[in-house]
Amino acid sequence: MTVKLIPVDLARLIAAEAAKRETEPLREGQVYAVLVAAGYDAKEIAELAGSNWNRVDLRLTLLKLADNAKNALEQGALPRGLAWCIARLGEPNRQLMLNRWVRGDFKDARHAERYASAIHEDEQALLSF
Repeated sequence: MTVKLIPVDLARLIAAEAAKRETEPLREGQVYAVLVAAGYDAKEIAELAGSNWNRVDLRLTLLKLADNAKNALEQGALPRGLAWCIARLGEPNRQLMLNRWVRGDFKDARHAERYASAIHEDEQALLSF
């Protein structure tokens, strides 16, 4: 069992407050990251927040984005779903995908998400060798 540096009652209040920030996914992720550093995993945080694991994981994953991608997300220039797909990639591919999105290389966000997902699958396949 992992030692918790923040008592459960306080962690529950923090997680619930973060979940209210639905329109600010990066801020929500930053709060969840504090709870991760305090010894809670994404599933525990989801339970504390009254949310689901996928939402917490998505917010935590967004924190992997470079600052320019975070800014684009906050300004609405990078759709949330695409931001998550990009954040799952290795660093060089994150920047590549962001550059291609900014240049307008994709028909729409869904097209870019499919492309990023294909890159992610390739990266995962390489890791399994």
